[in-house]
Amino acid sequence: MRRILMIKLIVTDIDGTLVKDGTLDINPEYMDVIKKLTEKGIHFVACSGRQYCSERQLFAPVKDKIFFISDGGTLIRTSEEILKVHTLSAEIWKNMARMAKKEMPGCDYFISSPDVSYAENAKTPMFRWLHDSYGYDIREVPDLLEPSFENEQIMKIAIYNTDHCEEKCAPVFTPYWKDKVNMACAGKEWMDCTPHGADKKSAVAFLQEYLGISPEETCTFGDNINDIEMLKNAGYSYAVANAREEVQAAAKAVCPSYLEDGVLQVLKSLL
Repeated sequence: MRRILMIKLIVTDIDGTLVKDGTLDINPEYMDVIKKLTEKGIHFVACSGRQYCSERQLFAPVKDKIFFISDGGTLIRTSEEILKVHTLSAEIWKNMARMAKKEMPGCDYFISSPDVSYAENAKTPMFRWLHDSYGYDIREVPDLLEPSFENEQIMKIAIYNTDHCEEKCAPVFTPYWKDKVNMACAGKEWMDCTPHGADKKSAVAFLQEYLGISPEETCTFGDNINDIEMLKNAGYSYAVANAREEVQAAAKAVCPSYLEDGVLQVLKSLL
């Protein structure tokens, strides 16, 4: 694998890129390599549709050394402070929730604030998966449409279906909302809905400006549709071998799959 020079910022997706979807099980060698990269002055960013709480657990040994882009680009922060938050209006996310509940049988949904996520039924597969496998701080509430949420900073509403979320959203939900919010397919189970201007590409651009680093000095990794733009807009970018075809086409190179720790192989070449 060729050695990459001039990289000052590394940004990587998590699920399907570093680890199997919905797990906190990561090769501990990643932590050693990230520590060495940061000691060389290279900034490392975990960039995911996941909640910050989940990202922080996954990267616990290096959490104070890295940046976090969470909930699909709506939250940008360090372990100590929030740098930027994008929020949906109550009118938008509540109407999306109403439509999901009424028009999309077989789908579930939850909403996210900077620190906590909320859903209406703690017994559903979605709730248990987020809580037990992803390590989310997710809480059950009787009704997400009640007035008490109107003052919350709601950054994202995510639609869930066990296998075919993109297809379930296609007939009614996506056509109605695609011009009103940013919609990003995040694996076969998820459709993340966030404010316009809140996506992975924009979040990476914010950190580039914040750190004084150019796109040409940035290396990105991903596997899914919501990674395409940040892959296209980096000087170096890799899709993992298990990525969707259109994602591989958007990246400048392909590395081995997450099962082979392909991203780790590239990161080690930077040391």
